Amino acid sequence: MNTEKQAFWALEPAHGPIDADVSKRIDVLRFLLIALVVIGHGYRVLAALVPDHGPGMLAVMDIFNNNVTHAAIPLFFIISGYLFLRKFELSVDAYMDMCRKKLFSLLVPYILFNLIWILWLYFVGSIEMFGSRTFLLQEGILTKLLGIGTVPINYPLWFLRDLLLVFILSPIFLVFYKEAPLVGSITFFVLWVLMSPATSYSLAGNMFAFYLGGMLARYKVNLRDSASLDKYVFPGFVLATTLLIFHTELGMQNGLYMFFFKCNMLFGVVFFWCLSRYSFMKNSKILHIGATYSFFIYLTHEPTLSMFQTSLLSLYKPHDSLSQVCYFFGSGMAVMFLLGCLGAILSRIVPGVYAVATGARRRR
Repeated sequence: MNTEKQAFWALEPAHGPIDADVSKRIDVLRFLLIALVVIGHGYRVLAALVPDHGPGMLAVMDIFNNNVTHAAIPLFFIISGYLFLRKFELSVDAYMDMCRKKLFSLLVPYILFNLIWILWLYFVGSIEMFGSRTFLLQEGILTKLLGIGTVPINYPLWFLRDLLLVFILSPIFLVFYKEAPLVGSITFFVLWVLMSPATSYSLAGNMFAFYLGGMLARYKVNLRDSASLDKYVFPGFVLATTLLIFHTELGMQNGLYMFFFKCNMLFGVVFFWCLSRYSFMKNSKILHIGATYSFFIYLTHEPTLSMFQTSLLSLYKPHDSLSQVCYFFGSGMAVMFLLGCLGAILSRIVPGVYAVATGARRRR
């Protein structure tokens, strides 16, 4: 391949700082997306212990849990790819340095916040809607610690496991960026669709989102000026989500439904990005403060949420739609507030321990 053609196809690293507006929007989205994850996980307890759901609660589940929240994971991976792959260049030294940093920032919190609850279940006792000693021994302690072939004992942390794997595999992305960037995006999307036809999340899907984030950075896509998309994205996402909710009534086959569902996950990514440009989000002090402790909230929200929700249900069981919806959203937001306060306290009284536990660099 001649030099001129290489220059045409190759995606070079993006030099220069990230646009300040884009950076602010990424910051608030970190907290908003964690909120979607935390609140969404609250449905497990509600589904198991409050079986009679009102029509309002069922509608919320169809719209929120079964559709809207599914945009959170690909957007997280797109943001991660955008921030990391924009400048990363492959060399042995750079790769080894990256692996060392990611093992500290991702693997340490992953092991720690799985090990804590493994020790709890083994020596203290079971946690309702989370796990027990019997379950732990049946599944295997090492299996549930590392999440080998299954979710780890602290099930939301599968995201960290996949993110670490994607970082380790990142040289593959750089090869595609150099030789055939668009072929790479098609390849990873097809793998996502074909390798996990019945599920929305998979390692291939996460690799696709991460790769896509890097492409956005290296193509220098103008992410700041997204206002012109609003008139198409907002009604389009609402319409697409509505059609997917009624996919059975529309006679949509499951394979076709899952393909469109994954496409709508990406549509949701654009929806939240467009939403983030508005002042009530972009300039929200609450969201920016929350973003500071969002990783700690993510690491600790289970089994905190399960324990909090089951304790609430022992005092009062919601019977109608309104009380169930309030319980669903209220319990999730309450846990986020409490954990955010705890994170703020710990980061001040034991900053070194907090930094290690959350994979952050300690200030010198």
